[in-house]
Amino acid sequence: MKNHYKTVKSIIKIFKNRFGHFRAGWRIFFYIVFIVVLFRLIDLFGNSFLIQDDNLSDYSLLWNRFVDKFFKLIIVLIPGIVLLKWVDKRPITLLGTGCYKGFLRELVIGMIMGLIMGSVCVCILWLTGWASFSFNQFSMDMLLYVLSCLVILIISASYEEILFRGYVFQSLIEGSNFWITLVIFSLLFGASHIDNPEITTLGLVFTVVAGVFLGVIYFKTRALWMCIGVHFMWNWTMAVFGMGISGSPFLRRSLFSYKPSEAGFMGGADAISELIQIFIMFVLTIYIWKVNWLKPVEYNKKLWEKYPAKYGALPDKSE
Repeated sequence: MKNHYKTVKSIIKIFKNRFGHFRAGWRIFFYIVFIVVLFRLIDLFGNSFLIQDDNLSDYSLLWNRFVDKFFKLIIVLIPGIVLLKWVDKRPITLLGTGCYKGFLRELVIGMIMGLIMGSVCVCILWLTGWASFSFNQFSMDMLLYVLSCLVILIISASYEEILFRGYVFQSLIEGSNFWITLVIFSLLFGASHIDNPEITTLGLVFTVVAGVFLGVIYFKTRALWMCIGVHFMWNWTMAVFGMGISGSPFLRRSLFSYKPSEAGFMGGADAISELIQIFIMFVLTIYIWKVNWLKPVEYNKKLWEKYPAKYGALPDKSE
């Protein structure tokens, strides 16, 4: 009987720690299984929301992109909420997308940062002659198109941030430490862009560095709002200036036309653009890590004092 008890106890230890919480590895496994199942379910009926046409119009392409990213956002969001609430028994705000006091400030700071990053890159390319930009004819239809692109990029950025810096990212921090997690997910973030037909070796380096940059922002704020703001505004600024349009599966128009120079030095204007952005991110990452003004709001600070830093602490008997 005693041996049987020890065997059961040993099996339980594989899944849970001595405080009764599921180990980080198992929670990550549950999350991955959850999203795989949801992706399979979406595959069964998701196509019914798409516009099926061999000659898709500009807005039809945008609609299909919207549907694709919206479903993906829901898929990565639901498992995190379910696991936090019913498995971890922790506040769902820990996912990083809570509407606490100060979240709008973080979002706006991120948007300003993304706008500046994209604009500085464009200005350097223009001033050095590596690329030229010409203003396209403005119309209400163009304005509507550009704003529609913004909505899609917001959803797309939210999906990627929750996937790469959401529940699994946070669980791995608990199971290992921040630096190990940052390296792993930055590499995964880069690998996720390999299927881009126009991706280059420098482009992969760029996405890995972007993963480090966004991961540091998350850790400094303990939330995803600033990451989302930087992500979508950065992408939108570049799209408005016509950069990346040629290889985009859904963007066909922009407010400006982008024409890279024909010079082959270091791979041309696109490579120079990636180098500029890598340098900007490198400088900002160091700055963000060192500054004291960027820190979690009081609400998130109190949450992280208990979860996940003290996740596994013995329960308070007075509660």
